[in-house]
This record gives sequence, C-alpha cells and structure tokens, in this order.
Amino acid sequence: MIHCDNVRKSYAAQEVLRGVTLQVENGEIFGFVGPNGAGKTTFLKCLLGMCRPQQGKIQMGSIDARHAPLAVRKICAYAPSETSLYDSMSVWNLLAFALAGYPQADLQRARQLLDLYQLPSRLKVRALSHGMKRKLLLAQALASQAPILLLDEPMEGLDPEARRLLESQLRAEAEQGRTILFSSHDLASVERVCDRVAFLHHGKLLSCDTVENILHQTGHLLQIQLRTPCCREQLPSREGWHWRGAKQQWSLQYTGNLEDVLAQLSTLPLQSLRDASGSLEEVFESLYGTGVEI
Repeated sequence: MIHCDNVRKSYAAQEVLRGVTLQVENGEIFGFVGPNGAGKTTFLKCLLGMCRPQQGKIQMGSIDARHAPLAVRKICAYAPSETSLYDSMSVWNLLAFALAGYPQADLQRARQLLDLYQLPSRLKVRALSHGMKRKLLLAQALASQAPILLLDEPMEGLDPEARRLLESQLRAEAEQGRTILFSSHDLASVERVCDRVAFLHHGKLLSCDTVENILHQTGHLLQIQLRTPCCREQLPSREGWHWRGAKQQWSLQYTGNLEDVLAQLSTLPLQSLRDASGSLEEVFESLYGTGVEI
C-alpha cells in the first residue's frame, strides 16, 4: 500500500531524509520511531505530497505521491502532531469541514467518536485542552474512512485510558484492512500495537523489521554502573558485543550465555548491573545511546 524507494529531502544544506526505503503492506500497523529531529514528520509530509523530496519514489496505493499529491490526500487521513486548529469553529463544524474532502467519510461514525472521546460537539475549539484537540484530530482521521492512516505522535497528550482505547481502535482498523503508519515516542504503545517498526536517525533508517524480530535480533542488553570511570579500551571485548556509553555509565549489547558474559565482566569495578533485555525502550537505547531525547 505504501512503497518508498531512496527518498531524500533537504532544506538548504541540511539533509533531513537520507535515502529512506520501506514499504507498508495493506492492513499493516507500522511504527516509525526516532529521536527529536530524526526526520519522522518530514517523511510523513513527503508521503502526503505536502513536502516534495529532491529524490526518490513514493507510491501510495496506485498513486505517485510526487506527481499527484491531491489524489493522495483523498486516500490518506492525516493527524498531524501540531494541534493548531481553527479555534473559532465549533468541534462539530471543524470535524465536518475536515471530513468534507473525503468521498467515503462517515458522519455518523464521526458523531459516535465525539461521544466516545467525550468531546462536546458545540464547544468552541479554543476551549479544548491539548489532549482533547489530539482526540479531535484522531476522530477526523478515523471517520474519514480513508484506506491509509498517517498519524504523527497520536499518543502524545493522551491519558493512559485514552491511549489504551486508541490502541484497541488501531488494531480494529487494521483488521478491517486499513493501512496505518504512525510515528511515536511512546515505545510501549508501538511495541503493543505495531506489526513492524522502523528506527530513523538523522534521516537514515537504522533498522526495520517486525517487532518480534527486532527484539530477538538485538540480543541481550545489560545496563552497567561502574564504581570508577573506564574508557572503551579498558572494557572486555568479544565477537557479538557492542558497548555504548562513557565513564561510569555503560550498556552492553551481547549474544551468548549470560554466565560467560558475567565471568568476563568480573574484572571490572562493578557497582551495579541490570538485565535490560526485551523491550523497544532498550532497543532504542542500544541504537541511539543514552541521553538521546525522544
């Protein structure tokens, strides 16, 4: 449903996307993850034709997004990360206005979603909180009936109950055949909901696979606190080991038997050691290092 090949986008001398190639299948939920400034929002806007890449191919369904951006927007529903809306309009009028561009929009479902999200239809948009505006954007995307959903930070601003509701809705939409690509800093939600996930850093894909495979291939991870600072050259090294960190704070991605690894680490001035394997949070840290804002 979404096919991208070698997508490159620059603003002046800054290269924001560096040869991104991926595809998202029909009915798949695809997560897009990376630190702030990785290029996630720019990539979504390129898919919609809102940004024009300097190089590469983007196919949305049967439509070439670079040459027919208006046609693309009829088959894609977009919920941006920004919640700057027409504040003087009522909730219902804004929703109806946004849905007018979708031939298959379901206004009855739109009203049901407003009730579900507890959004008063007559209230002015200016009176909504940030989280309520996020729900309004999501209601617009879901009620559009567009076959492709592009959601930029859909979990941001939502309370835990609303996040669980949205996760359930996304799974239901995918089961009905809708294709969903969303960026998120909520890695726990990505892990629970997504079929596959891609990690982006400085505009370049670091990894792209099923969540299960990524957790498996990343191997095991130890978080290590040392009593005294060490440089990388002082740390033990074996095939399949990857160290990240500095001074007294280190993480070790490793393969093999834990007992053998602990025996190798026994020569270090260990203060504490924690097994941190098994979540996308830890995969993120192993890919980007500690201290990276997401």
